[in-house]
Amino acid sequence: MKPITRQEFTDLMATSAIKPRLRRELRFVPEEIADWEDRDFIVATTKSGNEGVMIARGTQKAIPFQLQARKPSQNGRVEAIICDICSTWQRGTHSALITFPRSDGSSLSLLCCADLDCSLHVRGKTKAATLSKTQLREDISPEGRILRLQDRLADILERL
Repeated sequence: MKPITRQEFTDLMATSAIKPRLRRELRFVPEEIADWEDRDFIVATTKSGNEGVMIARGTQKAIPFQLQARKPSQNGRVEAIICDICSTWQRGTHSALITFPRSDGSSLSLLCCADLDCSLHVRGKTKAATLSKTQLREDISPEGRILRLQDRLADILERL
């Protein structure tokens, strides 16, 4: 993904269907984003981290979302998940539920990595990537994981 400047981000927000309150509260600091070239999407969230927008590589729109930490079950534990976006195994405390509104008024919810660093996980640049390979015993190449992420991301965008 090519780096996005603050002005480009502001312009994108103006042309996307983002509610004014969310637009005002978004925190986008391009200097804090590392590895731009390894990102298939970036997110900008509010200070609380519960809401934000996703900008996918090659798209010229921001997609709003809500991010919700998963709740513990009756035994007090949050079960581990496999991210619906990148297929990375995540411990329960590092997982979340992301919800995108659809144009027809319904919504699309997915289990995801709480940090939304899926692009870095599939490229093996995080601790979660190493842990995931151990837990899943996955036999796919890094290039295959990247292609799978890109295919799933395209599918998600199409379903919205």
